[in-house]
Amino acid sequence: AVVSTQSTGNAINLERAWERSWYYNSKRLTLQKIPILYNDQIGQEIGCKPDLWRHPRLIWNLLFSVSAFQWRLNGPNAWEGAAVQCGKMKPVPFYHYSMIVLLSLLLLSLLSILRCFYQLIF
Repeated sequence: AVVSTQSTGNAINLERAWERSWYYNSKRLTLQKIPILYNDQIGQEIGCKPDLWRHPRLIWNLLFSVSAFQWRLNGPNAWEGAAVQCGKMKPVPFYHYSMIVLLSLLLLSLLSILRCFYQLIF
């Protein structure tokens, strides 16, 4: 499908506005992107963004580590060895803190749900 010039221009302007608000303004640093988000965006466009539900054994590694192999798991030119390589990836050093936050949020959600059920029953 052909995308209109106006919608493409609007998308570019929105992205540039976000970049200006997020990054340091410099004449030397003209192209600044968060690599993982950029790769996910491009991967989604071409159909190779990692799908967590298609690879349940790799969810932990895909959430807490980064490797180029994860964009070869599915989509065009998928590679059978990508799953093995993703399984070998080591989590990034701060994943412990991420897990603490994630587990805390899950616990708070569970307590909130239990409280709602308790109020309904009594």
